Amino acid sequence: MQAAARERRTRLTYLLFFRVVVVSLLLVARLVEDVTAPDGFALGFTPGLALVVLAYASAIAFSLSLRRAEALAAIDRVATAQIVLDLLCATALVHLTGGIESQLAFTYLIIVAGAGLLFPRGTIWTAAAAATLYSTLLVARHVGLVPRVAQFAIATPREVLRAVLFHTVAIVATGLLAARLAKELMRAGASLVQASAQFEDLATLYADVVRSLSSGLVTLGVDGRVATANQAAIAILGVHSDDLLGRPLDLVIPGIAALLHPPRAVRREEIAFHDAAGKARTLGVTMSPLVDARDRQVGQIVTFQDLTELRAMEEAVTRQKRLAAIGRLAAGIAHEIRNPLAAISGSIELLVSSGIGDTSSDAQELSQIVLREVARLNALITELLEFARPRVPELQRLDLAETTQELVQVFQNDKRLRETQVDLEAPVPVHVEADPNQLRQVVWNLLRNAAEAAPGRPIHVRIEQEGARARLTVRDEGPGIDDDNLSRIFEPFFSTKQSGTGLGLPTVHRIVEEHRGTIELSRNEGGGTSAVVHLPIVV
Repeated sequence: MQAAARERRTRLTYLLFFRVVVVSLLLVARLVEDVTAPDGFALGFTPGLALVVLAYASAIAFSLSLRRAEALAAIDRVATAQIVLDLLCATALVHLTGGIESQLAFTYLIIVAGAGLLFPRGTIWTAAAAATLYSTLLVARHVGLVPRVAQFAIATPREVLRAVLFHTVAIVATGLLAARLAKELMRAGASLVQASAQFEDLATLYADVVRSLSSGLVTLGVDGRVATANQAAIAILGVHSDDLLGRPLDLVIPGIAALLHPPRAVRREEIAFHDAAGKARTLGVTMSPLVDARDRQVGQIVTFQDLTELRAMEEAVTRQKRLAAIGRLAAGIAHEIRNPLAAISGSIELLVSSGIGDTSSDAQELSQIVLREVARLNALITELLEFARPRVPELQRLDLAETTQELVQVFQNDKRLRETQVDLEAPVPVHVEADPNQLRQVVWNLLRNAAEAAPGRPIHVRIEQEGARARLTVRDEGPGIDDDNLSRIFEPFFSTKQSGTGLGLPTVHRIVEEHRGTIELSRNEGGGTSAVVHLPIVV
């Protein structure tokens, strides 16, 4: 209903404007005729001028009424009043310009055609009313019911009849044609509305599909600038739409320019990319030409996916397989080494205690060195066995903040680490499901690594809830880990410390993964290293 009212209002507005234009042209024609007349121009208030004034005044009144009319019925009342007034004015105009001799009888045809645009079903009634008014006017003038204008001759009955028949046929034919055209116009309008609705639905579906894609989709013009981009592309690239649209793509993704040539080739590549936040990402990019229906290239389509997590998972799987193989090998070697070490250690102790052999101070010192190194090798083998043959976690619900607080107190009481201050920040309790001993081993290793990385410097620990996961952050103020070492930090036997075994962080990584968590190490911008552990929380 609102669409019909809006359409009816638009057509009526056009007809009002056309009405004013026709009246203005008739006024101009009349003025030109008066100016060129032999008697010269004589300005005066005549009935014709009164009709012009009435036409202008009614146009203003109808325009004001149309602005206030909202419902379709109110608009139809304004349109009906305009048609009725137009018919009456046309009849008066024909009378003033000679009746049967008037050259303005065509105004009836214009009114009927206009009525067809407004009321297709009422066009015939408008035509009938126009023909009746014209015929009645001629008959009334002929019999003297209407005073005739002096300068026009009196028509014969035959002339009146011929004019009535001619104009009636013309008006009715115009009405029939206008009604037919109006119906066709309505049908075409309905088809256009339906086609527009289908097009809008299709455009909406296309927009929804593009918006719902998990892959980034970017279209480039022939100049290589970004024409469109979906939400996934904006999110993956980490930029604002204003910083992407209209710019060359290689300014947003450095290194992609070489992949866009040749432009008509389909290419698939993986590129390293740093987003606006500086985070390293791996993008799987596919470039293909964008062609129109005539097979003319109008640009290029670039689709890409963020493969960072997938590649990280692949690396994790590869690392796990490598660690499993190393663990099996290490377990076998550890057993073979531990037995000879025990024999060596026992033999040296027996020799020292029994006084057999050389009892000099040098021999005694060498014996202590052997025993110390044997103990160190035994500790290394113990760590190796613990890494290679992990025990099944005994899970229970515990407060990560409380457990960490207890461990921090024990850590600070360690004689070797008394100068290390640990700043613990745990605003609220955060409960996780974990093995208490293994969780303490994780926290202890992280604290010890932080203390060894920056001796005498404070260690900052924060525990918080991040969505459905608990977040444990241990940050030191040391020199930080080199970028080249970050990718190897969880490999067994890899250590940046001279006396390190290289098994602490791999063991921590394994325990965290067994608890369905993740651990990440990163270098801080201001210096130092941050170790972040995520564990699922429990209610």
